[in-house]
Amino acid sequence: MKDYSQTGILFDFLFWSLLLWQIGFIVGILLKLFYKPSGKKFVQTAIPAVEVVTPRVQPGHIDIEMNKKIALQKPTSSTVKSDEVIKGKVSTQKDKLKQLRRG
Repeated sequence: MKDYSQTGILFDFLFWSLLLWQIGFIVGILLKLFYKPSGKKFVQTAIPAVEVVTPRVQPGHIDIEMNKKIALQKPTSSTVKSDEVIKGKVSTQKDKLKQLRRG
């Protein structure tokens, strides 16, 4: 015995596909019966293509001077200095945030 979800999905697919085909068929018949062309004729004009001749020059060798400073030794000092200075002692993070907001 097949599961209902599989047969239900198959039934739904067949039902909706047949419904859409019928709607499309009816719309096609109605368009053929009631649609009248406007009588305007469309004339296609040919636009000639423009050809541009570009010189075929092979790029030559280009020398670029690059100055690289590579240090092969470890740095003697490893301190990072900040420009921002906060004065005063702060006891908690909440007080620190309040002090930073005030400036």
